[in-house]
Amino acid sequence: MATLEKIRSKSALLLIIVGAGLLAFIIGDFFTSGRTIFGTGTTIAKVDGNKIDIQEFQRRVQDASQQAQAQNQRMDNAVLQQQVLNAMIAEKLFDQEIKDLGLTVTDQELTDMMVGKNSQYVDRMVQQQLGVPDAKTAHDMAFNPTKYGMQQAQAQQLQAYWIDLENNVERMLLQQKFQNLFAGTLVANELDAKALYDDNAATAHIIYAKKDFSSLKDDDFEVSDSDINALYNKDKNRYALDEPTRTVSYIAVNIVPSEADVLAGQKKVEDALLALNNNPELQGIATMPEFVGDRNKITQSDVDKQARLKAALDSLSVGRATLVSKNGNDYTLAKLIGKDQEVAQVKIDFLAVQGSRAQVDSLVGQLNAGVSFDSVSASPLVAQAQKDMEVSLLDANAASVKELIDGRATGIYFTPDTLAEGGRIMRVSQREAPVTVYDLATITFTTEPSNATINELDAALRKYVDDNKDSKTFAENAQEAGYTTFPATVSASSPTIGNLNDSHAAVAWVMDAKKGQVSPVFGDVQTGRFIAVAVNDIYDGGYVPARDAQVHTILAAQARNDKKAAKLLADYDGKAKDVAGYAQLMNVSVDTTTVNFGQYMVPGLGMSESAVQGKVANAQKGALVGPMQANNSVIVLQVTDIDNEGRPYDFQENSIRYNQQRGASRMMNSLDRILLGNKKVSNNINKFYK
Repeated sequence: MATLEKIRSKSALLLIIVGAGLLAFIIGDFFTSGRTIFGTGTTIAKVDGNKIDIQEFQRRVQDASQQAQAQNQRMDNAVLQQQVLNAMIAEKLFDQEIKDLGLTVTDQELTDMMVGKNSQYVDRMVQQQLGVPDAKTAHDMAFNPTKYGMQQAQAQQLQAYWIDLENNVERMLLQQKFQNLFAGTLVANELDAKALYDDNAATAHIIYAKKDFSSLKDDDFEVSDSDINALYNKDKNRYALDEPTRTVSYIAVNIVPSEADVLAGQKKVEDALLALNNNPELQGIATMPEFVGDRNKITQSDVDKQARLKAALDSLSVGRATLVSKNGNDYTLAKLIGKDQEVAQVKIDFLAVQGSRAQVDSLVGQLNAGVSFDSVSASPLVAQAQKDMEVSLLDANAASVKELIDGRATGIYFTPDTLAEGGRIMRVSQREAPVTVYDLATITFTTEPSNATINELDAALRKYVDDNKDSKTFAENAQEAGYTTFPATVSASSPTIGNLNDSHAAVAWVMDAKKGQVSPVFGDVQTGRFIAVAVNDIYDGGYVPARDAQVHTILAAQARNDKKAAKLLADYDGKAKDVAGYAQLMNVSVDTTTVNFGQYMVPGLGMSESAVQGKVANAQKGALVGPMQANNSVIVLQVTDIDNEGRPYDFQENSIRYNQQRGASRMMNSLDRILLGNKKVSNNINKFYK
């Protein structure tokens, strides 16, 4: 009793201790899982305030993974996850747009699409997926299972399938309604269609002289930060960011065999050949698991299609092995186990019969008496029939068929079964002449990196990271250490670094790191490489800054070209009266080309020369245009002729072209970005998957 009293007296203290322990456990769990009580919780992404839950996301990823596996596709899991998340974000945007527009699918519309007058699409789907006649039957099976003798568990699965199918069809109908509305937002009126026609109707023939900016030395045209910033601020929206971004440098070390591993691999191949030649069949490599043997029979005609194998077999005697090919670190060996003349191919007539022995024998008699195969196949006793079925007797899976037809005469129907009920009826309709057949074992071997090599590659990169702990030295010292650094841009939506498979762990590290930090070494034998990453810069201000290396290079080149253009225009403007005179001043030749206002590239001038195209479109025949600044040169031109012999204007034709090039059809490719607009997307995928 005294002990119980002590426990009671301390109960308040115990509650405090237990409570503190639980709180520590909860907080510890949140921090170790990358989430906090006040953080992302179960929200893997948020689209303009609408949340995407982790459980639904995981279910969708699992479905996508199963579909990929069913199609024999091997996808990086992080890439698959990001694709699924992108699709779910697009769905959230679409659902909000549908809600704002007030679009709905009525019960009658859904019924017509599922089981009514418009059910052809759903009928084909359930036929392919369930093997039932139509959607109405599938619905009846799902919700009237006793009628079909179905178990409750099967019925529940079918009901879930049907509900999911209904949801998908409803979404498809909403998409159709939305697309019909969207298609009407940007359509050509008479002015639009005529303007598009005019843009492409006239082709101007011009003569021109141009002085390339590259003819002037870059060092003579200094570009200042103010020059770059002026251009940047002028077109700042070009550099808008959808989400915070980080620029990195990374080193990727492929885990490949060393020179010592390659020599060791060659020795293993030599030992395997010796063992194969000194032992029967494949017993020589029985204790060499790195060598994988596959034994098959192959005809001379198939051998003749493989030049290297043919060359090997032409000089190979039975019982001997040789090297057929070496491709990188992959070896292919072959051993000739036997060589003979065999029947390789036959054609067989086959019927599966459900009936008594007497009925089976009766059908055999009818066939051998001359009754046609098709006529007997139509008998209600015949469950399955196939005529002239080609069978390769060299296929290991055809061993049972080969045994059944062994010694059977061609053209005679027989039953190989002795069952009282049912059986098979067969006939060898054609037996090819014997051909040369090789009993051949193909052995493959790949030289893999040794544990010592793997450890050396890992240790060397770890040492480099330890010796270069900031992004500056990480990049500067790489070449001397035998490494190459590569640039990459990383954001929360990046599944990989530099398109390297299985590199998402490095992405997650980058998004948590500080500017200048260098990562630990990521990767292993399974990923096939080791990776180290350095964070060069962090862009979280909504725009790629002018200091970004790529942006800075582009703007510096543009500013330098502007200064070169100013000098050249000052040198040439008004100094000649025709193109030939300007060509002489520029020390260049006069050239010719054709210009159409709607074209993307002007031959001889280059891409996106819109300023030149605009000048040409408005120039009179014979008029001198320029000097003027083009993208990469200063140009002077003259229109010598204008060709208007195009197709006559047709509103219908040009309105369709307008829709394709500038209207809703063209905009449909950017629908996700249009729906996104200035809405904010928060991607928390790296909080859940490291």
